[in-house]
Amino acid sequence: MRRSGFRLSELGLSSEVLTPAGLRSLSPLVGDQLAGPVVCFDLETTGLQRGTGTVPFLYGWAVVSGDEIEVEQWFLPDLGREAPLVEAALQMLKRAGLLVTYNGASFDLPLVRTRTVMTGLERPWPATPHLDLLPLVRRLFRHRLSRCSLRRAEEELLGRPRVDDVPGSEAPERYRNFLRDGDPAPLAPVLRHNLLDLLSLTRLMDHLERHLDVARPQPSDWYSLGRYAEDRGHLQRADVLYLGAESESPPPLDRAAALRRTRMLRRQGRDAEARAAWQAIWERWRDPEAAEALCVGMEHRSTDLVAALKLAQDALSTAPAGWDRRFVKRIWRLQARLDSLGLLEMAAPEPLPDREPTEGRRPWESWLPGGTSYEAWLTLKRGRGGRVAIPGDSGGPRPERRLKALTHRL
Repeated sequence: MRRSGFRLSELGLSSEVLTPAGLRSLSPLVGDQLAGPVVCFDLETTGLQRGTGTVPFLYGWAVVSGDEIEVEQWFLPDLGREAPLVEAALQMLKRAGLLVTYNGASFDLPLVRTRTVMTGLERPWPATPHLDLLPLVRRLFRHRLSRCSLRRAEEELLGRPRVDDVPGSEAPERYRNFLRDGDPAPLAPVLRHNLLDLLSLTRLMDHLERHLDVARPQPSDWYSLGRYAEDRGHLQRADVLYLGAESESPPPLDRAAALRRTRMLRRQGRDAEARAAWQAIWERWRDPEAAEALCVGMEHRSTDLVAALKLAQDALSTAPAGWDRRFVKRIWRLQARLDSLGLLEMAAPEPLPDREPTEGRRPWESWLPGGTSYEAWLTLKRGRGGRVAIPGDSGGPRPERRLKALTHRL
């Protein structure tokens, strides 16, 4: 076992960072008090998979006590002596009031559970609250990070590039060399790498807490902060952040924020504000979702069928694949309702399209902006669930993988 201690001030951190009041903004599992200390956890293993052949050979723990951090690193000198380390790890997990990891929910903790089975330890799994920082980093910074690895977050968010640090991918080979040769010297950089990972977790928590409370974030961060606030139920702050994103963020984040805010207003029952927001979105971006929402309001609330029909026809002229079919169906329905009321001539519409398939073609095909284009073909494909023959098509099979990729992209 290797131990080392640090003061929070040495790391540039305040003692308030790792208190329940500070951590509550990062995890809903944190209450007014913690049942134990905050413990950061990181493993170094013989491989990067979670299978039964992957063995943790280094357990790293950073236990926060007051304004100090005590780091313990447990090393496995022989693969046949794993059980005591696994049992000690279970005790440490049980002791923690909050466990903090980076990708621990997908890798570290499942691997420890696998090792309890493989070593024959029949112990109940500790019900320790767990804060995995990777999903938070992805949610808040994925739009501007080249990768969401801990090392990249440390460099691009914290501004602390590592110098002379061994990549974690080299740890398995260095450990295998140790088992073969018995020379511990090549493992020293691995222990240092593990230590730096643990300290990075504490610095990253501090950065995330401050970022969530910032008054004027970077232009591209308004939207992600708004989504986080909305997911946590802080709707008033989410409203402010979405409005900030509409005016400050670059495309397409400004449009995405406007849509999220308007949907939120609608769910809150703030119908007048939602209608005004839909109208602004339609005028600024000609967004099909905004047009559809306005059509619904005109048709079912204000019963202005003529205005709803004109808007649906206007939206159809620029609707992307997938939305065009929805507007065609709406136009049919509105024309039919106006015709039944004797008001169809007032709307001066185009002729009502034939509702029966003609010569193997869907009736709305003639309404599509692209006609028999590839986008129109995709729309028909979605509607029928099978391959659709169109003029000029060779009839040969197309690779399914390529079709799915193109459909997803559109």
